[in-house]
Order: sequence, then structure tokens, then C-alpha cells
Amino acid sequence: MRTASILRRALACGILAWMLAAGGCATPASIATPPVAATADAQPAQHAVVPHLRRDWTFPADGVVFDNRLPAARLNDVTRLAPGHYRLRIEPEILPVNPSPWYGFRVATDAPRTLALEFDYPAGYRHRYVPKLSTDGHRWREAPAHAFSLDDDGRARLQVEVGSQPLQVFAQPPLLPADVAAWTTRLGQRVALEQQVFGRSLAGRPLHLFAFGGDTQAPLVLVIGRQHPPENTGHLALMEFVDALAADTPLARDFRRRYRVLVAPMLNPDGVVEGHWRGNLAGADLNRDWGPFAQPETRALRDALEEEGERRGVAFAIDFHSTFRDMFYTVDKDPSRRPGGVLHDWIQAMHERFPGRIEVKTYAATSAVFKNWAYCRFGAAAVTYEVGDATTPAALGEVSGHAASSLMRRLMAVPATGPAPGDCPGSPGSPAHGP
Repeated sequence: MRTASILRRALACGILAWMLAAGGCATPASIATPPVAATADAQPAQHAVVPHLRRDWTFPADGVVFDNRLPAARLNDVTRLAPGHYRLRIEPEILPVNPSPWYGFRVATDAPRTLALEFDYPAGYRHRYVPKLSTDGHRWREAPAHAFSLDDDGRARLQVEVGSQPLQVFAQPPLLPADVAAWTTRLGQRVALEQQVFGRSLAGRPLHLFAFGGDTQAPLVLVIGRQHPPENTGHLALMEFVDALAADTPLARDFRRRYRVLVAPMLNPDGVVEGHWRGNLAGADLNRDWGPFAQPETRALRDALEEEGERRGVAFAIDFHSTFRDMFYTVDKDPSRRPGGVLHDWIQAMHERFPGRIEVKTYAATSAVFKNWAYCRFGAAAVTYEVGDATTPAALGEVSGHAASSLMRRLMAVPATGPAPGDCPGSPGSPAHGP
């Protein structure tokens, strides 16, 4: 008993101390959720949010330690099935939830070992993301086909080789608030940015907004993203899209003289850092709150956009997401969808360059999502751009770059004036329901 206890402590402390020395392990204090602001903004969720406890799982007999201490990690329990064989329990922040089973964890061993892992989700949820592996948190590789399998019932199995360095296993390579800040800094070295913190999340994290281009009368192009935490390919596409709008090319320079670009790159930092499947810290889906505005994140962005959108007009609005394949969601009454309209011609240009790649679905503007609010409030040509989960970085760059350049050409071909509010009587985002 005493020997086993000593081994357990030595294994846990030794491996985790090695992680800390290598700069690859965050202490519980360094990633703890900031205190929730004591304001009326902290609206209760419809269902209780499941706490995600940061902890370790130590298996002395195997010389193995799992932990979920990294930002964006999601791991709720580990069960040893046999030597080197484990079941990983992954639970969402709330049930029911959209089927986006995000996971992330780290595993370390006292000697090189091969481990067999099984993923276990509640309520019959199927595994979605092919595992991504890294030993340093910067260079990532997809789990090879021979090491990863997915049963017909959606249960996933993964075999990993863990060597001298702890191995990180994530649904997608994490994209954190610090990564957005670094990208914004790089962008600001190429084009003059006006930056602001337009609000705070439920946990008190800053919500960032930046703008570039245009004079005091230039219409807006709105770009937002990361309402849903796991949707990293959409986030990468947003960055590529904005990079193209800020490029040092004749087209982009001319475009920026006529239009002002306003970007809110990460609306849900709490959900990202906590490894949520869908919601914010209250478990709320922010892209179903553009009408109720019950959450501080959506309410703050609405307020930031209202005055400038009213004064300038909004020529185009795009909200980046991720799903199983590339898709555009548009509004059925939007006049810009007709031939000769900006949205119609932009989508046509995308189809011509990438035939068969992007599916288009059109709906009435009745649900409380961002594109409906942007159309109903400002009359903007509005689209939700869903990027495929498995889209490669090279493809992201090519598709998003073309999306930006073709949009600039089409907006440059029309008068630079903001359209009138859309025809949306009774919709959640319409003026009749309040901005």
C-alpha cells in the first residue's frame, strides 16, 4: 500500500514537473476561469452547466498520467480497461447540445509506450473530429489512418505512441485568445488598425474588435467568428479572409478607400478556453441569441455595431463557422441574392472557381442568428460561411483568399452606400422586436 502510494505520487509529480519545466503544462491557477462579474449580465442557462474540473488521472501500474490542464482541453474521466488500454469520457458543458464533440487532453508516460484509447460520449453522441497530435503544442499532425478507427455506431478508437515528451491529443489544433492577439498584432504591422475592447464575457475576458479602411462615411463590411468554440477551420478561414482584405495589393488598397472593415474575431473566448462544445460559460448558443440578446457577448457586439452601422450602413456581413463540409447559408428575401446582386454574383464566382465544393442553403430570416440580424437590422447582404472540418490549411488559404478578392471586386462595382433594413416583419432580429 505504502509503495503504491509513493509510486503514484512520484509518477504524477515527476511527469508533471517535467511538463512544467518544458513549458508545456499550465498550473491550475494559470488557467482558472476568471471570476464571473456580479452583474445582471450573468443570465442563467436553460439547463445546468456541467462543471469541467481540471485534474490528473494517474495509473502507476502502467506508468501513465492523463490530464486536462491545458487551455481548450476537454476530458471528464479516464477508466483503465486493461494494461495500456483506457476509456476516455468526454462530456459537453450542457445537455442537450449540438453534436460537436470537442475533446482535448495530454498524456505522459515514464517510458515509451503504445496506448490504446477509446472515446466515450453521453447520450449517443458520435465521434466527429479525427484526432490531431502534437508534442509541443505548435506542430500538429493528424492521427494516421492505421491508428484511428470509427465504428458504425460512432465509437472511436485511437492507438498512440507516447515517447519521452508528453503527447497532446485534440479534436483540432487549439486556437486560443492569445493566438488571435498575435495574429492581430501581425495584421497591424501591415495596415492601420483601430482596436477596442467592446465588452466582457461572462468570465470577464475581454471581447476584442478592430477596424481598418474607409473614411467617416464608408459603409461597413462586418466579419465575425468563433461564436461556437470547436469551429477552428472557420476561424482559420476568417483570418485568411481578413488578411486578403488587408493585403498590399491595388485591389485591396482601392477597396479599403471605399469600405471600412470591422472584425470581431472571437465572440466566445470563455467557451474556447473551457473546451466547450457549443456554448458560452452559461451554456448558451450565442448564434441563437441575435434577437433575445440574453448573453453579454452578443449584447455587447450588438451595441458596438448599432451606432456605426446606422450611420454608415452595412454593405456585407459574414459570420464564419465550421461543419462537415463547406456551405453558405443565406436569407431568402435578400435582394442581393438575385442576378446582378452582390451576394448572387459573389456566390457565382465561388462556384466557378471551386465547382461542387460549396453547397448553398437559403432560409427565411426568422431564427435569431447573426446573418438574419445583420440583414433585418441593416439590409446587409449577409451569409453564414460554414467551412468543412477537414479542410486543409492550403485549401483554406486558397478558398478564403478568393472569397475576399471576389467580394472586393463586386463591392467595388456597386455604389458604396449602405442598403436599407431588410423585409423581416416579426423576425427575432427585426426592428419590430428591438435591435
